[in-house]
Amino acid sequence: MKQFLTLAIASSALSVAACASPQAGQGTADDGTAAIDARKQDVLGALSAYSGVYDVSAPAMRTAVLDEDGKPVGLLAYDSPVEAVKAADMAAFISSIKMNATRDSEPTPFGAVVMSIDTAASGAPGEALTQLQPALDSDDMTIMAGFLEAWYLAQDGQFDAAVEAHRDVGSRLPGLTGDLSLAALLEAAGREDEALAVYSAITPSKIEAPEHEFDPQSLLYSHVKLVIARRAGLLRQRGRIEDAKALYKRLAEAEPEQTTSYAAAMNQIETGRGFDNEPLGVDEAFARSLSDYSRSLSYQRLIRSAFIGERVTGFDDTKSAFDQLALLIDPDNEDLRLSVIGQFYDETLFAAAAHLARVAPEQTAGLQLAIAQSEVRLGNTKVARKALDRAIKLADEDEELGTYSTAMMIYALLDDRKQATEIAELTPGLAETDAEKASAHGSSAAIYSQFGQFDQALFHARAARQLDDTHDRRMALAQAMAEADEVDDALQLIRNEALARPNDPYMLNTLGYFLVEHTERYSEAFKILARANALAPTDPYIADSYGWARYKLGDLEGAKTYIEQSRKELAPNTHWEIEDHLGDIYWHLGDKEAAREAWKAALADYPSEDKRDGIKAKLENGLEGPPPEKQPLPDVSLGDEGEVTRQDI
Repeated sequence: MKQFLTLAIASSALSVAACASPQAGQGTADDGTAAIDARKQDVLGALSAYSGVYDVSAPAMRTAVLDEDGKPVGLLAYDSPVEAVKAADMAAFISSIKMNATRDSEPTPFGAVVMSIDTAASGAPGEALTQLQPALDSDDMTIMAGFLEAWYLAQDGQFDAAVEAHRDVGSRLPGLTGDLSLAALLEAAGREDEALAVYSAITPSKIEAPEHEFDPQSLLYSHVKLVIARRAGLLRQRGRIEDAKALYKRLAEAEPEQTTSYAAAMNQIETGRGFDNEPLGVDEAFARSLSDYSRSLSYQRLIRSAFIGERVTGFDDTKSAFDQLALLIDPDNEDLRLSVIGQFYDETLFAAAAHLARVAPEQTAGLQLAIAQSEVRLGNTKVARKALDRAIKLADEDEELGTYSTAMMIYALLDDRKQATEIAELTPGLAETDAEKASAHGSSAAIYSQFGQFDQALFHARAARQLDDTHDRRMALAQAMAEADEVDDALQLIRNEALARPNDPYMLNTLGYFLVEHTERYSEAFKILARANALAPTDPYIADSYGWARYKLGDLEGAKTYIEQSRKELAPNTHWEIEDHLGDIYWHLGDKEAAREAWKAALADYPSEDKRDGIKAKLENGLEGPPPEKQPLPDVSLGDEGEVTRQDI
């Protein structure tokens, strides 16, 4: 669908800038009516581009990016509609699509879809149904149009017709979208028993958890957990507490290591903490289903890329566009809004992230934290601190733990040791369940590590593992032990973990990189990291580790190749460690200017306090002495089938 979004916009053969100027060949004497219509469209385009007023719904208009005078920036601020999506300016996006779609006598199917969603957001589902017709009549957009038709009928109060329309198209919707959407539609119609029947039908009789993050089972398992969460929420709302808890017990049986987390979920079901007891409204259900649709399209993108051995990178404009359109339907959906903000943040679109948080109908602690985090990355530290203060004031009792935990991380980005460590001591006391306490201790450990207070970090890492003995907690503890000079015990812990997960690329990466950083067993590390790289050849963190093992063995050119690949795969994001590694490599290869640029980039990307001093010293004085001595690279044949064995670990 991403391809279709891009093509649908491009196929109009009209750039956004062209909306404001006459097209070659228009207004000829052969067709006076067509010439008048074309001139009208050009005038409208110019007005839309310069006047700061868009012909869109009120919810869309609230998203408009404003200039210094408080007026919308206009269409000419963006090179394409997708650029408006990337700015969280749905007013400009919809207006540009509308201009392109109505230049011809018939709206394009994609234009009809976008315009109809905007009209539905304005509270006119009947008009939206009329606008949708070109998409319903098309071959390319029939499925999505049928999905939208069902929801517009529901918005119009025609629930029986909505369910019938949904059943006509549901089986052709991607992934679980059809079933999830039908369940939401039935719930919004007050037919909860039927909704529960749909959820029951798509809950597998046997639940299998993935072995690790790269396990193909991970995608299916994420779907299962989503279905169970929604089914349990509806069961709880109907007073069936034990039935809801039984679902999480099944997850705990499938994933014993996460028993503590699932116990916390069951505690929430019992107490109602964090649950909304209000019935699901039509707009809320519609927005959630539209977001489910975009998620399924994104998963299809991931699966297609996996089949051809590629890693998905770059901004997913299709998912973001439809998620932001869903927010027009239900602007109060904070979970969805924060999810879109996270997408922007991951792509370093920090201004868009802050803008989307600010245009929410009501500010919350979570949204103010999102603003603070984005403003830190934009260099606006005073604005970030004000947002942090407001977040803490806005947090209610149930939100205090999450708010303080995130706030201390942002204070760490601000290099405010006092505020960050004060909160680090406070947060474990705010937790209620073991899972919350473990999470709080884990966050506190990370803060103390960032500021080089390794004994305190180790204390909190041990407390987290004692409360919640999971793989992630054990790995965090091993890192804390190594930083506190308990290297041998840390290595033993990591080796034991690797024996249980011998073909998990991230586990191999953890072991291999630990050996590189904390021992001189570079040949062993190289073998392990070679296997990790073979299992996940496009992962930037594994590529960096593998390259650094090559550096330690004196293979500077090989190290440069892999770590530059790591930098490229991670873009547009950066990581201080990757930049620091490249700086060392460039220096020894004789490119002193590139080395200093890399070290500068490392310093700007929030290295821990103890690492920061070392990078500053390299910037000032360079590296002394020769590079690591060049050694023959080890044989990387790791067993009859290329798998890591117990002997290798």
